[in-house]
Amino acid sequence: MLKTLVTLVRSNRYFFIPFFLWTILGGALLSLYTKDELFLSVNSRHSAIADILVTGFTYLGDGIAFGLLLAVLLVMRRWRLFLSAGITLLLITLVVQGIKHMVDAPRPIAYFPDPTMLHAVPWITVHSGLSFPSGHTSTAFGMFAFLAFLWSNKKAGLLLFALGLATAHSRLYLSQHFFVDVYAGSIIGTLCCAIVYSAFEASKRQTPGATCPHTAVLQNAAASPELLPG
Repeated sequence: MLKTLVTLVRSNRYFFIPFFLWTILGGALLSLYTKDELFLSVNSRHSAIADILVTGFTYLGDGIAFGLLLAVLLVMRRWRLFLSAGITLLLITLVVQGIKHMVDAPRPIAYFPDPTMLHAVPWITVHSGLSFPSGHTSTAFGMFAFLAFLWSNKKAGLLLFALGLATAHSRLYLSQHFFVDVYAGSIIGTLCCAIVYSAFEASKRQTPGATCPHTAVLQNAAASPELLPG
């Protein structure tokens, strides 16, 4: 499976190169700035138009978008893809919820002594607990990594990564999470998707009865000698 995983990462470099750069940059930011500084540097910059746009991005990670993807795969009867996507979503949910309840970290509205200093929008409820890691970010990165694997145009991986990053940004903008929450969430979602997808790809290649094209040609030729080249 490891070989399959490496192959998938290489073939989807337009998604994974930006992702690896993000993990390096994000780790550097966490080491250089405080939790408060990273959060306020994003949350303090807002506008009326951005409120609407960012709200749209945050809904990409609420699970409904992933559910629509599952519904499309089900309608198309792509059973293997449906199962791998479903297991990816389930694994992300279990990992995120497990860590959330173990850590039980406060969200910005409960962390800062003066919550009125935070920016939020009236149409989205701001939660106060179970901050680490960000479930929306995990789900978004898991879904976009899955789509990157499926999309034949691999350059679209860059756009898919950008959408995942926009979802992560929205969680700070809307006062729902800290930087470390979305940073960890992006890693959890991407890793869960990569592991599950590569496991399914590896099992597909090892399915009993699966024959490589060259072997199939030789078998057909042996059964029908007239097909052999003269």
